[in-house]
Amino acid sequence: MTRYVLKPEVVRDCLHRLVDAPIHRMFPGYLCLQQQSGLDNRNTGLSFPYNEFFDDYLRVGEDDSDKPYFVPFNQSTNPSLSSLWYNKNVAGTYAPSSLRSTAPLMQIAEVEKGGHNSKWGIEDRHWQLARHHLCDDNQIPAESLSAYLFRDYGFEVDDPSAYTLVETFIEEFGYEFGGEAFSHLYRTSDSEITEESFVTYD
Repeated sequence: MTRYVLKPEVVRDCLHRLVDAPIHRMFPGYLCLQQQSGLDNRNTGLSFPYNEFFDDYLRVGEDDSDKPYFVPFNQSTNPSLSSLWYNKNVAGTYAPSSLRSTAPLMQIAEVEKGGHNSKWGIEDRHWQLARHHLCDDNQIPAESLSAYLFRDYGFEVDDPSAYTLVETFIEEFGYEFGGEAFSHLYRTSDSEITEESFVTYD
């Protein structure tokens, strides 16, 4: 089966769409916990591997860069490019000792056990809380988000499309297509991605 990757200019367009959306900087932390919830099939006793998450999905810069992560989420109007780069110290944002009780993430999740191997829980119907506290009650553009997170991913399909991206996102992060959590928090048809948006990868 042929392997496809997204064209760089398509990813760039999707990035602009994400930057323009009112998504809070802490959304990656929530998505990380959602992924763990899907893997463990529970909402409590969750690990929170935020360093690995940032490395897997948000690393753009070189290893020796002071700010290797590009996080296209900011609720400011017309944020500066420099404000979207994230430094190596992810724990400075997500470690239990760093989080204030008023932080948006703490309105959705709670620390059940502190320390180096902390355990977390997320609230029932957390997707409703996430939309309110992390997105100003807006839905997240799922195709654009998937395009950025899987910008270096090779898709082995016959006919790639926007659905290919969304399907991969759903499987990767423990959602159900058409399920309440996904349908409430995300919207589709937010891009113009078609088969022409991909190139073959050898």
